[in-house]
Parts: sequence; structure tokens; C-alpha cells
Amino acid sequence: MDTTFKLANFKINEENLRKEAKKIIRQKSALKRTTHLFMHEKCLTEIPKPKSPTHVIFAYYHDNHIIKIENLDLMYNLTHLHLQWNKITKIEGLDKLYNLKKLYLGNNRISVVENLGALKYLEELHIEKQNLDNADALCFDPRSMMGLAPSLRILNVSENKISEMSWAKPLRRLEVLIAKKNKLQDFKGIADDMCTLISLVEANFIGNPMTKMHRYKETIIARCAQLRILDTITIHNTSKTFLEGFDKAVRLRQLHEKNKLGLTRHGVEEFFDINMIRGPKVTTALSMPTVQAEPPSERPKVTAIDSSYTFLQRTMSRQMSLQDAPRKQPSSSLPPMEPPPPPKQPILDSDTPPIKGILKKPMPMKYI
Repeated sequence: MDTTFKLANFKINEENLRKEAKKIIRQKSALKRTTHLFMHEKCLTEIPKPKSPTHVIFAYYHDNHIIKIENLDLMYNLTHLHLQWNKITKIEGLDKLYNLKKLYLGNNRISVVENLGALKYLEELHIEKQNLDNADALCFDPRSMMGLAPSLRILNVSENKISEMSWAKPLRRLEVLIAKKNKLQDFKGIADDMCTLISLVEANFIGNPMTKMHRYKETIIARCAQLRILDTITIHNTSKTFLEGFDKAVRLRQLHEKNKLGLTRHGVEEFFDINMIRGPKVTTALSMPTVQAEPPSERPKVTAIDSSYTFLQRTMSRQMSLQDAPRKQPSSSLPPMEPPPPPKQPILDSDTPPIKGILKKPMPMKYI
């Protein structure tokens, strides 16, 4: 009796253990299935409420007829959301998806990129081919761009009729920009806008009108310091260094053309007034001669005036140039002449010899 009773209990326990094991296996398999929610290609017109929303990490709702984004508030562990190839007209209902990293919204009917400021960890945004039947370009909300700036690394805005890139300035962490088949024409303005994208490594503008313009690639490469791939073509370091130097030279030349002084007497005087200060005048025979207007029959008189300048610090130039600026004299009057030398005296032995090298009178005309 005891043995049969023990055998019966043993069989019962064995069956219970098997049931528990099957139950655990079913639970584990159920957990594995709920992490990936496959709802694509099911002709859905709205997003249904998931049975276990907290376990879903990957949600696939692409290739349906969904019009509105809803019923995703409880899926706070979601990291990948596929909503491409639907009929969505507005970005909404994503405020609670704090862990979302990749968002796919291509081939919909969205007109404004908005309501994305709460997605602090979003790394990839694919929003290509919006409003294909409409002539309006895709717009970008500045608040959403500022909210995505710390995390966004990849952005795809192809075929959205975009004509300028100023909206992308806040995206300092952006590494890959795909903007194919848009209406970008002003490549110089776009290059200036892309200067702020300090992390940009790859850019693709294939299919835009500006790609057919002269010096398009040279300008983009020279302005974007970290760019390594442009229109799927790798940029070599040698060509990049040359183009950066060439762009700097061109810009400096343009700046020089705007600010340079004319090579005229007025321009030279202005240059000296800005950079130098006049020193004490010394009468020498090496200075420039000034000719007085007289009848042609008479020989022109020559006066020796030293117009040399003494180099001083530029910080003092503007203060002293106003005080020591030469006053213009009428053309009829001549500058003051050197006082006549004293009369010669006989040289005595007790007297010291005169200092050599100093002229006592103006040099004759034939040496000038």
C-alpha cells in the first residue's frame, strides 16, 4: 500500500512539474514575441492598443492606411517605430516615448516637422517623400530642432521640395545628412548654414539644381571642416586641405578688395595717418623736390624738405595724428627755408676739427 501510494504521488508531482515547466516556457516565448510588434501590411486605418505595451521595443506599423498617430502612450520602452508608407498628416502622440531612438515617417502626408522636442534620445529621423502631390515644401518647427539638437545623428529629408537649409543650424551633433532631390540652388548660402554642423561627416545632395553649378563641391568641402563624404564620393585629405586654403585666400582677397586704399596721393597720406606719426622735420638734400609753378622760361626752383616719418605704436597713432597732422598750404607759398649758415672763420690749431658728414648748405642742383 505504501509503495503504490508513493508511486501515485510521484506521478502527480511529475505531472505538476511538467505543467509548471511548460507554463514558464510559454511565458518566456510570450515575452520574446511582445518585444517585436509586427502590425505591417494589415490594412489598418488606426493603431490598435497593444496587449502588453510595456514590453514592446520594436513596433512595425508600415504599409498600412493609418491616418493618425495614437495609442502609443504606454509603450514607453519603445526604441524603434516604423510608420512609413501610411497616410499620416501630422506628427503627434509621441511625447511619452522617451526612449525612442529611431523614427521612420517616410512616404506620408506630413507638412510640418513638429512635436518632437520631448524625444531627448532620438538618433535617427527619416521623413523623406512627404506631400508628393502638394507643391508646398516641408517646414521645420524651430522648437523641435532645438529639442533634437543634443541627440540627432542621422537625418533624411529627401524629396521634400526644400529650398534652403537654415533650419538645420541647431543640429550640432548631426553626422549624416541626406537631402536628395530637393530644390536647393544657393550652394554658397547652404555652405554658410552648414558651417555650424561641426559633427557632419557625410552629406548627400544628389538631384538638387546646385550640384550642376560651378564650384559647388569646392565651396561645400572648404566650408565644412569635418566633411568626409559628399554625394557618396570620399574626400581625400590632400584635396580638402588645398580647397580649405584656397577658400581662405579667396575670402581674404574679397575682404581686401573691400577695404584696400587707393594707390593715390590721398590714399598714401591716409595710410600714413592711420599707421604712422610724423617725426621732427630735418632739412636734407635727399628729400623729394617740390617745383613751384613759374613761367616756362625760368628755371624751376628746388627746395629740400624731409618728409620722413618716425614709426610709433599704433595705439598712439590716432591720438597724435590729429595733433600733428600737417596743414595744407596754398600752392603759391613755399615751405620755410633753412636759415643761412654762419660766416666762415679761420681754422686754428686750438679749435676742434669739424664733424664730417653733415652738409652745411644745400647740395647743388646737379646732384639731385
